[in-house]
Amino acid sequence: MKKRGEPSERRRILEQEIKQIGSHVAAIDQVAKLFDPSILPTTISRKRLPASSGNAFTGENPSAIVLKTIRDAKEPISTAACSAAIARQKGLAEDDPFLKTMPSRISATLPNLEKRGRVRQAGTLDGRKDLWEIAR
Repeated sequence: MKKRGEPSERRRILEQEIKQIGSHVAAIDQVAKLFDPSILPTTISRKRLPASSGNAFTGENPSAIVLKTIRDAKEPISTAACSAAIARQKGLAEDDPFLKTMPSRISATLPNLEKRGRVRQAGTLDGRKDLWEIAR
C-alpha cells in the first residue's frame, strides 16, 4: 500500500500544478484581451478519470475488509470511523476520489454482515450515527 501512496501523492502535486498553470493561462488571456479585444481565450478540456479508478476494494472482499476493521477496533465504531481506518490501512491520500464513496459502500455492507450474524449495532453516536461491533 506504500507503493499506492507514492503515485497518489504525485498525482495530488500534479493536480495542484495544473490548477496553478490554469490560473496563469487565464491571467495571460485577460492581459491579451486588453490589447486586442478580438482575442478569445482558448479553453482546455480536462479528461475525467474512469469511475472505477481509485477503488480501494478492487480485487478484495469489502465485507472481509469491513469485518476486519470492526474486529480491530477496541470499541464500537461508526461508519465514518471505519472509513477512516480503512483509508489509513490502504494508504489513501486525503483527496483520493474513493474516499467520497467509501462510507456509502461500508453502509451498504454492514446490513449484510448483520443479517449473517457477524456484526451488530451497538447504539448510536450523537443520536444519529450507528455504532457497530462484532456480534459475540
